[in-house]
Amino acid sequence: MTKRAEQDLIRLVLWNALAGAMLGVLFAAFLVYWDVGGIGTLLARSEQPVPALLLLFGGFAVTFGSAVCGTAIMGLEDDRDDGPGGGRRQLIPIPVRARRK
Repeated sequence: MTKRAEQDLIRLVLWNALAGAMLGVLFAAFLVYWDVGGIGTLLARSEQPVPALLLLFGGFAVTFGSAVCGTAIMGLEDDRDDGPGGGRRQLIPIPVRARRK
């Protein structure tokens, strides 16, 4: 892999992880704002809402960031030529014997 390709891959991973994390934070904010499942009320009545908010927002940021980043990586095309079939699995018929009675 060339240095340019490595830099492009790192840039792809970082931008997609950042975009996914921002999407996760936005989703968590909407959950708190719309009080889905009473989570906003629970946080408002809590004596220490900051650790709970950090865990909620951090969890969503990591989850969404990883999902978007993984999707971007899996969507990359492979430049290698794997021969016939293009790297796809070929179906091989499996012989089936009839059961004896």
